[in-house]
Order: sequence, then C-alpha cells, then structure tokens
Amino acid sequence: MAEEEEKKDQKKKKSLILPILIIVVVLIVGGALAFFFLKKGSSNSPKNTQTQSSSSESVLSDKNVHIKNIPSMIINLADQSGDRYLKISLALVMNGKEKTKSGESSGDTLEDAAIKNAIITVISTKTSDTLLTLSGKEELKKQLIKAINNALGEDAVKDIYFTDFIIQ
Repeated sequence: MAEEEEKKDQKKKKSLILPILIIVVVLIVGGALAFFFLKKGSSNSPKNTQTQSSSSESVLSDKNVHIKNIPSMIINLADQSGDRYLKISLALVMNGKEKTKSGESSGDTLEDAAIKNAIITVISTKTSDTLLTLSGKEELKKQLIKAINNALGEDAVKDIYFTDFIIQ
C-alpha cells in the first residue's frame, strides 16, 4: 500500500515537472527574443540618434515655435512605372507665435496653399526607392524646409516631422 502511494506521488511530481519545464523554456526563449529585438532597434547609429534627440529637445524647450499640421496628401511619385504614390502628413515646426484665424470662413489660407504647393512640387520629383531609405527621408526634410521657406519668403519652418508616410 505504501509503495502504491509512493508511486502516485512520483507520478504527480513527474506530471508537474513537464508543464513547469515548458513554462521556463518559453520564458527564456521569449526573453531572448525580446532582448534581441530591443537591442537591434536601439543600436541604429547612436551618433544619429543622439543628434536627433538633442534637436527634438531644443524644439520642445523653445517657446517661440508652434506646430502647423498638414493633413494627409496623396502625391504621385516619379517612378518609371508611374503607379507609385506617397501618402504623407506633416507637422511643421514654425518659428514665431501661431497666427489666429480670425474672420476666415474656410480652413485654408494663402499660406496653406503655398505650403502644399511646395510639398507637392518637391515630392513629385522623388522616386519610391529614394524615399524608402533613411537618408532619402532626411534629404526630403531638408528640401521641404528649403522649398517651404522659399515659398513663404522667410525662415518660417524650423523643422518637419513626418506624421504619416506610406508608399504604395
């Protein structure tokens, strides 16, 4: 009788060991995968990341700027096939205080039209291959800032953030 109870206890211990072992293995594998993906994401050019974060901090601390959101636009790209499009939304960091819209019936102003025209003019000369790279996006930002500032006739735009960027 005692031997039967001892065998039952051993079977219970063995049946508990397998699920615990499976849980431990899953946690170890999950932790290793999480570490790999987080490490991979944070190692992308630390020098560039530091520059971007310091630039963002200076913009965030500057009280003499405001954000002008440019709603989604769909723009044809200059690919040979002619069937590639970019859906883009932008947040422009503008110098100076935000202008109040008094007495305007529509949401668009002459300034908005000039900004959208500059954006379309610059982007429609780009190919999807160029815009898919990080350096292509950075170059696009520089060109957009220059084109918008030329259109507005002043140094109105300090920085640009892409809030939507989809190539199809």
